[in-house]
Amino acid sequence: MEPLSGGGPPGRIVILNGAPRSGKSSIVAAIQESFDGPWVNLGVDLMATALAPRYRPGIGLRPGGERPDLAPLIPRLYAGLYDSVAAHGRLGLDVVVDVGHHQPAILADCARRLRGLPVLFVGLFCPLETIMARRRQGQAGREGLYLTGSAEEPVR
Repeated sequence: MEPLSGGGPPGRIVILNGAPRSGKSSIVAAIQESFDGPWVNLGVDLMATALAPRYRPGIGLRPGGERPDLAPLIPRLYAGLYDSVAAHGRLGLDVVVDVGHHQPAILADCARRLRGLPVLFVGLFCPLETIMARRRQGQAGREGLYLTGSAEEPVR
């Protein structure tokens, strides 16, 4: 069997950056359903399922100190995620990523890892009231992935 190479054109990469419950997953589903070709979905939800529960929220960690013990791990998790995104893109696979970048240094490192690939960075803005209402409603299949409650400051 011959090894795969990225001899063709690189895949397209769309990075959706926004707060939890801002609509990223809905956009991912729309891209996968309506864009041409298969789109690989990588991001915070995938990372949450890839980590043991004791390391969650892991890559979805928000500022606010709910898991300071995980803070040193976050840059490495993002680096691994973006190296994977870059590898998929170099193999000609289209990738959509849903994340929430809170630290400029981590975002800059991620952008560096994608250098030379066709990337569209999309910032999602959603009214705080809408995000909080969605958090209070919950979402089937995502129990435990995000903190619940009404504390607005970590979301802000």
